[in-house]
Amino acid sequence: MHRWPIVAVTLLLCGIASAETRFGRPVAKLAHPKQFGFFTLDDNRFPFLEKGSLAVSCMTYLGTKRYYVEIGIVNRSDAPVNLQNGFVSFTKPGYTVLLTDTIASATDVWTSVSGATPPPPPIGPTSTDPRTATTVVNVAAAATVSNPASGWQALGEAIAARRYSNAQGRDQRFAVYLATFAHERQEMTIQPGKAGMYIFTFVQMKQKAAPFEVRVSVGPETFVFPYKE
Repeated sequence: MHRWPIVAVTLLLCGIASAETRFGRPVAKLAHPKQFGFFTLDDNRFPFLEKGSLAVSCMTYLGTKRYYVEIGIVNRSDAPVNLQNGFVSFTKPGYTVLLTDTIASATDVWTSVSGATPPPPPIGPTSTDPRTATTVVNVAAAATVSNPASGWQALGEAIAARRYSNAQGRDQRFAVYLATFAHERQEMTIQPGKAGMYIFTFVQMKQKAAPFEVRVSVGPETFVFPYKE
């Protein structure tokens, strides 16, 4: 399997740590971690797969009511890649799992820690008073990169450029993160040499742990991420 060079976001070949969390939520463990490459971002190890000119990463973590699925797609080809509706699916044999509105999920997270305060800000150039704790959050541009050889680095930089500062509460930052990268708000075409970031939320009708898988369909290729729970 091809390995990209070490860049500002270091690519690591390793297993997922047993106690790993993302935004304070436990990260689901892959069933066969040795079959994947990994890169690090925000102290998390993201698994990825490569097929031809495409690379796809998938990070899944669990809240009290939802599964959060972060998908990164890097297009290293010389042609645009068009994603279809429903290009990400979540299946758990024997259980019903439903795709939910990511924006509504973000609002739910925000209000759970902020009471009656407004929901996360909408997509668009946004700034806040530095005296009250934040940096400028610019969410106008899509999460794209220009250098296909360092796709994960640039994807990480695009994400980092859109974060609230550490002075804000973790769940408030998480809510803004969800709202920013909600799949409903992202472009469905990834241009040559660029990348896209998409977050999906799923709800399981009957709460019970069991193996599951996330499938990502990009053009003729399907990338499968099997998890144990």
